[in-house]
Amino acid sequence: MRIKLFALLAFAWASSFAQGLYDTDQVTIIEVTFQDNNWNQTLNDFYAADLGQRLLADVEINGILFDSVGIRYRGGGTYDPANAKNPLNIKLDHVKNQDYQGFSAIKLSNGAKDPSWLREVLSYEIARNFMEAPMANYASVYVNGSFLGVYSNVESINSKFFSERFLSDNNNTRFEANPSYDFDEIPAPPFGCNEGHGAALENLGPSDVCYFTHYELQSDTGWDELRALADLLQNNPQDIRTLIDEDRFVWMNAFNNLLANLDSYLGASPRNYFIFKADNDHWVPVIDDLNESFARFPWLTIPSSGDPQPALDFYTELALFEGENNSQKPLLSALFSGNTNRKKYVAHLRTAIDQLFLSGWFEQRGMELQDLINDEVLSDNNHFYSHNDFIENFSNTVIDSYNGEDAYGLFELMDGRIAYLLGLPEFQATPPDINNINVSPSVPTPGTSVNITAAINNGNAVWLGIRNNRKEMFDLVSMADDGAHGDGSAGDGVYGATVTAEVGGFQYYVYAENSDAGMFSPERAEFEFYDISTSNNVVINELMASNQTAIADQDGEFDDWVELYNNSSSTIDLSGWYLTDDFQNLTKWPFPNGVFLNANSYLTVWVDDDEMQDGLHTSFNLNADGEELLLVRPDQTIADQVVFGAQATDIGYGRCPNGVGSFTQMQHTFGADNNTVCSTSTDDLAENIGLRVFPNPVNGQLFIETDLQNEIEGKLWSPFGQMAKVFQFNGNHMLDVSGLPAGVYFLELDGGIVMKVMILK
Repeated sequence: MRIKLFALLAFAWASSFAQGLYDTDQVTIIEVTFQDNNWNQTLNDFYAADLGQRLLADVEINGILFDSVGIRYRGGGTYDPANAKNPLNIKLDHVKNQDYQGFSAIKLSNGAKDPSWLREVLSYEIARNFMEAPMANYASVYVNGSFLGVYSNVESINSKFFSERFLSDNNNTRFEANPSYDFDEIPAPPFGCNEGHGAALENLGPSDVCYFTHYELQSDTGWDELRALADLLQNNPQDIRTLIDEDRFVWMNAFNNLLANLDSYLGASPRNYFIFKADNDHWVPVIDDLNESFARFPWLTIPSSGDPQPALDFYTELALFEGENNSQKPLLSALFSGNTNRKKYVAHLRTAIDQLFLSGWFEQRGMELQDLINDEVLSDNNHFYSHNDFIENFSNTVIDSYNGEDAYGLFELMDGRIAYLLGLPEFQATPPDINNINVSPSVPTPGTSVNITAAINNGNAVWLGIRNNRKEMFDLVSMADDGAHGDGSAGDGVYGATVTAEVGGFQYYVYAENSDAGMFSPERAEFEFYDISTSNNVVINELMASNQTAIADQDGEFDDWVELYNNSSSTIDLSGWYLTDDFQNLTKWPFPNGVFLNANSYLTVWVDDDEMQDGLHTSFNLNADGEELLLVRPDQTIADQVVFGAQATDIGYGRCPNGVGSFTQMQHTFGADNNTVCSTSTDDLAENIGLRVFPNPVNGQLFIETDLQNEIEGKLWSPFGQMAKVFQFNGNHMLDVSGLPAGVYFLELDGGIVMKVMILK
């Protein structure tokens, strides 16, 4: 019976999902069938006309067929009508409302300017360790039955991307920061405007028209907000935290600097990023177009005719605070102002170097990706380079046959770059140690005071970053070693701060510094953070916002649902309470009279926008892309709330431990104790497949073995509900977790959470 149950679960999961479109350990297969046999010439003609025309085709992605798909060639520096393989843009919903796993736009790059085939896919994977960045992998593309070649496949940065990643309205202000002109042909500014130098966030003048050629507005409005940002950076840079999510921009620049990615804000003409106004009224950035990272883009300043290609040491010795004194890059001047800002930037760089490069991850991952596509590259007759160039360029310089310049080896570049950085005084300095972080009480009730302490060695200033939920900005609170903040005795090296626990809990990190260096805990803050939940009598205990096959209601419908739990020893009358997904409408759906929740018991409500059904069915449903859910008392005070991101289909999002813990992705329990799937030991599901996971705890390679011979899809979820790893395997698999931060993770196989995994450092 148990084996059959697992088989049914695996079948349901496989039926709901094919191979992940951006699975980094698999090659996506895209087969295009044009009715037009002269498709290449037609696409070239469409590109030349520049009218946005698309050629219709049938497209099969990993075995799933779509008709009436619109296809065009993409622009940029790697399109050429003489190319046998050009960049592609595939629009699945060009005619019909259709998508692959929620994605309707597919961007494919042809690999020109990168003999190694690593720069784009590997750069995005590095970025996703520290910031919100697009997913990316490789795709093998066939046209009319013939192999066109291997491509890199990068997630489109659009309204869907921003609404999911930043839990914000997809209609918020959004710009593509990419000038419409060549950087060496800067146009004369309109009358009354200042000259611009790319998408540099410079103050170009009081009129919208001053900005038109430097940015592309991708929302309905927003030019006035962009002008306000540019004005602040010029006139009040010390106040940047009032308008931008500062730490996200620091991480973006740390990434560009470390990888010598000059085709970015850091380079000659700032470009290739997006900015978006989140619901908290702060701008956030997202990097784009990384095919020329790792020293392929040659310019820090506007070139003169005939400028030679820079030597390797130009990149390896790129200044640590490059751009800080460049008046044409006001963002960098603002980010690097003040000693604390500079120490935070160096701390981020140190974390990236330690976790991804000194750990050996970079070399291993580069070889894994090249091994993954080796056969495809070998078979690609339209590839711009030889197979030997492909193998060699990871480690060593090769001549780029596409433009005749040196393509420096990624490993030799980063070896020299890291050696240079580690030799600087900023990296020679010893940062503080942050240990023994303690929260008391560990599970507070809303409205109570909470003491947060940390033992700091070699530090003299400490701050607590704190926010109430993922949609908010972190506020910085000073921590003191004065004996008055729950920190014990004054001067004992233990720093403390007292905060008030709000409904739904809070998230926090600790930052400490001395006169020479700074340190975060967790080290990837603010991208990662510690999470504290509050406990009340009645709490939201679990929800499912994407229910396809998991649990059906009494009418056989698979709808969204939420589970409440009563932590108390008394029955609670929920008559007149409310559920809502809108902070502005706290009385959206009232519980009917006569609804009681017994002590230490569960109550499930269908959140399906169908009040006509029998039972508890709300007047709204949940957004699987992420939103908030609130439980409200009759007096319209909030009893509990959860803010969640994009949800996996048929996977619950619940508290671990049951009733009091933080929310995480989990195998759903639906009206039962979450601890059955929060357990540190494997459940019956794992036993039936002969699962062996070792070592656990782990600090490098995690070995996963099963008795099954069919392909298994695995996922590793962070404690915060973020997908840390996605992989497929048959029988056995070695999973590299060395690049992940320490903490408790959840291992999911074929849709079921089977084990906790403790990652150490």
